[in-house]
Amino acid sequence: MKQSKGVLSILIVGMLMLSSCIGIQADISLRADGSGTLVLEYRLSRLLESLGKLDGNEGWPPIPLGKADFERTQERVPGLTLVSFSSKDDGKDLCNQVKMEFSDLTALVRFLDATKQRASLVQEQGKYRLTLTFTEGMDKADPDLLDLLAAVSAGYAIQVSLSVPQEGSLRVYDRDGNAVDTLPGMSLVPQGKRVSFMAPVGEVLSHNRGLNMEIGW
Repeated sequence: MKQSKGVLSILIVGMLMLSSCIGIQADISLRADGSGTLVLEYRLSRLLESLGKLDGNEGWPPIPLGKADFERTQERVPGLTLVSFSSKDDGKDLCNQVKMEFSDLTALVRFLDATKQRASLVQEQGKYRLTLTFTEGMDKADPDLLDLLAAVSAGYAIQVSLSVPQEGSLRVYDRDGNAVDTLPGMSLVPQGKRVSFMAPVGEVLSHNRGLNMEIGW
């Protein structure tokens, strides 16, 4: 039983390490009618990208980041349009930039949920609340493996910003609803017509109580 638990821990942290080799920046701009634009930038470590070639799939990243993936996504999500896609290699990372347009908030949420961010939208009395779950957390993990996760994720961050016509708000909290305001390297703009969140990938993925972000407007 102890051996099985050890293998499971290695698998979980191994998955986190793969995720930690990706930097994500998402800039969302909303219009008053609920339509808007979403600009995504992905930095994909060449180390991670090379893993996709082990099974003979050269030229295809091991996770859905290519233009064809976004084209398929727009076909599945009504109201979503791929405006542009560009890719460049800076020697260390493969950098992809994508611009999408969405006709309504439903299309935006379906796209965000498709990227495994577990997105949800609630409307109450004319107000909106968008929630993203980054991770549900792990109560126990090997400290040495977490140190390794921090090392391989160095230089990669998750950034999300939302621009709205009226005043907006942003908060970060754990799976129990407690505010998270001391995450190392985290920066927030919690109020205004443009709210934003930024934190190192390793800190987000290794947070033991999970991490959620809620944006209201």
